[in-house]
Amino acid sequence: MSQKDHFKDRIVNIDFIPNSFLKDLTHKNKYTLTLITSGAFSGALNGIPIRIKAPYLLCLTNQDQLLVSQKQNVVAPTIQFDEDFLRTLRISDKHYVKSQNSSIKVGMQLFKRDNVREKSGAYKLTSEVYPKIIEKFFVAGSEVLVQSDRLWVCRIKKNLIVLLSLVDDLIKADNELPLNKALDYIYTNYSQQITLNDLTANSFSNRDTLNRCFREKYGCTAMQYLLLYRLKIAKNLLTHTGISLNEIAYAVGFSYDTYFIKQFKKKFQQTPTEYRRVSRKLAAYQ
Repeated sequence: MSQKDHFKDRIVNIDFIPNSFLKDLTHKNKYTLTLITSGAFSGALNGIPIRIKAPYLLCLTNQDQLLVSQKQNVVAPTIQFDEDFLRTLRISDKHYVKSQNSSIKVGMQLFKRDNVREKSGAYKLTSEVYPKIIEKFFVAGSEVLVQSDRLWVCRIKKNLIVLLSLVDDLIKADNELPLNKALDYIYTNYSQQITLNDLTANSFSNRDTLNRCFREKYGCTAMQYLLLYRLKIAKNLLTHTGISLNEIAYAVGFSYDTYFIKQFKKKFQQTPTEYRRVSRKLAAYQ
């Protein structure tokens, strides 16, 4: 069901179901995120047999067909939303616009089905990434139910952007070692303080070898890649949420918003505020 915004005169097309019991996942709204937090089930997804054991993330659309034949002690909290939720851009407290196309694109590849990447819509979560996913998932879900302040929709979008980009980037990560393990660590922990020693320790490598791998693949060092990744997530949060620069800085791993602003301007030749203003105008007409 849609939500009546308690703070503004509008309807927000999103719903949170604490436990969907795997029912009605693929026809209520355009997009469905279901987190399998415990239990297991078997059946077929788009005609392909599946066996799912927690923890798993299902990214489904109303075009998918999920048939459940057997299930055991399944707990499946679900977030459902449609394209209007993705399209709405907050220009000011009283001004919202809708882009002609879905404006949030980060992580939306998880909902697409193609022959190139052979995505199924069901993604196994590792023990390292699962705590991050469940935190973002339930923070977003609780905002649907509670609407803690005027920026509740922005906070949902913030957590969905972080959650979906994390899963998508982990799937796209290289299979090469030690690069793969370093990337996994960055994608999972970029919001926290990370040192080069952390990356080398978690990739079972040394500094020279790890930086060589990053230069060959991305043309930069491991720590430079970390900075660029943080700024990439920040750009999405600037465009699609109205949360403060300080909160964005903290969300992507900067201790101070002043340092975030400095690094952002150095990389993109404009301040985060300038980027937010321009990118929202572009997103409204893309």
